[in-house]
Amino acid sequence: MTGEPHPSTAGRSSPPGADEPPAHREPRAGFVALIGRPNAGKSTLLNALIGVRLAAVTHKAQTTRHRIPGFLTDDETATQIVFVDTPGLLDPAYPLQEAMMRTARSAIEGVDVVAFLVDHDQPSPAERTLLVELAAADPEVLLVLTKIDQVPEAKLAAREATWREVVEWDGIHRLSAVTGDGLDALLTAVRERLPRQPYFYPEDDLTDLNLRFIAAELVREACYEELGKEVPYSVHVNVDEWTEPREPGEKTAIRATIYVERESQKGIVIGEGGRKLKAIGTRARRSIEALLESAVYLSLWVKVRKKWSRREADLRHFGYKR
Repeated sequence: MTGEPHPSTAGRSSPPGADEPPAHREPRAGFVALIGRPNAGKSTLLNALIGVRLAAVTHKAQTTRHRIPGFLTDDETATQIVFVDTPGLLDPAYPLQEAMMRTARSAIEGVDVVAFLVDHDQPSPAERTLLVELAAADPEVLLVLTKIDQVPEAKLAAREATWREVVEWDGIHRLSAVTGDGLDALLTAVRERLPRQPYFYPEDDLTDLNLRFIAAELVREACYEELGKEVPYSVHVNVDEWTEPREPGEKTAIRATIYVERESQKGIVIGEGGRKLKAIGTRARRSIEALLESAVYLSLWVKVRKKWSRREADLRHFGYKR
């Protein structure tokens, strides 16, 4: 597929106004929601498009819990796209997952385009219901088949044929966020659909998230990578202190707390002789240093907050509910 337009995107005209000098074009700006099942590739796609790791990415499902915005401003095309990464679509089993689903659905409200990401063959009843609702609403909906570098062409074609029949899509795209194949075609399609209006954010901004939030997400990402199957889903991370360097050569000092739900989980996170916590800290520190492009001293603590993922007061305290 590399170097050849996909049939669904072939023959597209250039973005409106592409023959005009950038300084004379009326800018386009709008919001694009990235929607799909857990592990469909939403966060990987956001990070690839923005060029910075804003969203936690792991091989485990349900990594994203919050609405994660990322801004892509391109002076050459005079466009600003506000991408919104969302929690994966699932049938919620407890209050935290219910809050995540409310976040995912609320992210769709008021957007100009929905990119519906798919890495599986058959749509679930919940996906069908949501797509029917979207088809009757305002945003244009693009089907985005992800991870095409991992799927044989015959299987990919069959997958696309199945999903084509679910609703009438406004566009169909195939891409790999890892190899970059298909990203430009998707961006062109999105830009064509943005309304003409001024930018929402300064051109140099990549997100409206603060660094504390992103750092906490990177620590949580490290927990997902270093811990077993169940424990990461019981983890919440809060950055308690952030001290900027006062002198040249000093490090940014960050103190964060990893909350778990049971004493047994605390022992797992710390590990024998503190080795597991050290591994989490090393992985997270490297990610934060890459983000800040400077040295970091990261101090991690582990505390038990019993059943926090099922308690309404704790979900509000941790920012999952308002």
